[in-house]
Amino acid sequence: MAFFGGLVGVIAITRVDKGNPIPGVAIATALMPPLCTAGYGLATGKLAYFAGALYLYIINCVFICLATFVIVKYLRYPKMHYVDKQKEKRISQSITIITLILVLPSLYFAYRLLQERKYTYKVHDFIQQELTEKGYTVIYEKLLQNTSPKRLELAFLTKTFSSREIATLERAMKTFGIENTDLVIRQDSLDLKSTILNEINQRTTSVNEKDLTIRALNNRLAKYNVIDDKLGSNMAILFPEVDNYSLGIQNRYVTTDSLTEYIAFIYSANEMLTEEQDNKLQQWMKSQFPQDSLEFIRKTSGEERP
Repeated sequence: MAFFGGLVGVIAITRVDKGNPIPGVAIATALMPPLCTAGYGLATGKLAYFAGALYLYIINCVFICLATFVIVKYLRYPKMHYVDKQKEKRISQSITIITLILVLPSLYFAYRLLQERKYTYKVHDFIQQELTEKGYTVIYEKLLQNTSPKRLELAFLTKTFSSREIATLERAMKTFGIENTDLVIRQDSLDLKSTILNEINQRTTSVNEKDLTIRALNNRLAKYNVIDDKLGSNMAILFPEVDNYSLGIQNRYVTTDSLTEYIAFIYSANEMLTEEQDNKLQQWMKSQFPQDSLEFIRKTSGEERP
């Protein structure tokens, strides 16, 4: 993504009619996500997230530079030469070494990711063809790839496997290309029950966290809902000359580090309110929101004046 984003950027720059939106979006999709992840890792203290995302950001920058270098070479732009040839050679060697140091680990990680995906697909095919399609109901599945040897744990609804059947399944795994992997079939009901309950507890904790987040967002939304049916009906009875109005919580920035909230009441009347009516309206509104600061804005001829 970064490489093709760099291609779009350098091609746009070398054109007579230069355009920024497309290369900007292309490069932003490669650079912004890892930066956001790095910020999250730094904020939450997860240094592994921070280091991995920062490394990905640097890799993407390198591939953007490589794409630029390729296009510049293809278009035969003149190369900048130094008077000191030794300095020019040292700079070229340094750039090459740094690029290799950054790119080679990424190729290794990409290879490992590809192998892990291929291994996962093989395990999925094995379970599907050798177990599920033969009528066995898998109720628990766990694949551990970071151990040596790897470990595949399974549990079934009613089937109990003998040692001979387990050995047959292990031989079948090798026909699917699943090597260096221990097959563990959990048949102890107490152990299995404990494992399933732990999984349920983890999912329940995740659901509870989501519920708390939703509740906090609902409370925040309710805070900004200041108009109710009773207020509207009383307004229509007490002040029929007010034909429309709106209420909303506003933020006022007093200084760069100071923030206050107030309720803005914006209204218009079908005819000009007298000073007495205007004062009565303001006093009544203040009685409806005794704990809040109110600001009154009367709209007149399409303009607003306090």
